[in-house]
Amino acid sequence: MYFSTHFFSTQVLNTFRGITATGHTRLWAGLFISDPTATGTAGVEVAYPGYQRQELSFTPPATHNNHLTIRNAQDITWPVSDQALPPITHLGIFNSQTAGNMLLRGALTVPLTISPNQQPSILAGDVMYWGRGDFTLAFREAYLNILRGISLAGFEPRMALFNGNPETGGFELSGDGYGRAPISFAAPQVSQSGVISIRNENAIAFPRAMGTWGLWTHDAITRGETSAIAGVLPNDPVETIRRNYNPRIAQGEYEIWHS
Repeated sequence: MYFSTHFFSTQVLNTFRGITATGHTRLWAGLFISDPTATGTAGVEVAYPGYQRQELSFTPPATHNNHLTIRNAQDITWPVSDQALPPITHLGIFNSQTAGNMLLRGALTVPLTISPNQQPSILAGDVMYWGRGDFTLAFREAYLNILRGISLAGFEPRMALFNGNPETGGFELSGDGYGRAPISFAAPQVSQSGVISIRNENAIAFPRAMGTWGLWTHDAITRGETSAIAGVLPNDPVETIRRNYNPRIAQGEYEIWHS
């Protein structure tokens, strides 16, 4: 499995702050003899005469092992090495053939052992990425397509309250006084768990209920006032919103993460 670097996660999460994630039209794969880590700046890249990162492209997102996944569309082959190489343990995906930013990284299932006059290669379909986080299927497809050259527009997020998960038939609450609440997210930061996340920089406050709205089981982050939902989280504890109740989430208490 491949994971995003902090750079790519920041791109994805910044769309919740109105910043468009520009699609990467060309990608290159680099070989590593140690882990580049989530920073994308660690690890040791392979070096031998003639070595250079090789271009790759990803297939359209499709379900694989219950995950919406993109995979390398073709074999990736590097120049023949004139020397024995240290075991190649990791792969990094960059937005540039030289320097640039690493977007994805992953450990090879079996390290590559290259002897003199051998050619490192990875078969089509072996580089798989599906990402992690509390996102809807539609939003997952949208951010996977960033790696296929398709930009993802930034938006002004709003929180909607749902009875049931909207991905599986849940419905938005309604009633006198109900309305979605605007959210402002602070800049992405590395969380205590080591992933990139964003938190609400102000309290999230809903109008006071003028009647019963219903059972609040899930929060949905919508892309503005549209029906497009980007993220879904369970509400814990579940609450029934009745007259005179004023739903509110304190500053910094709502977190969205990506890896």
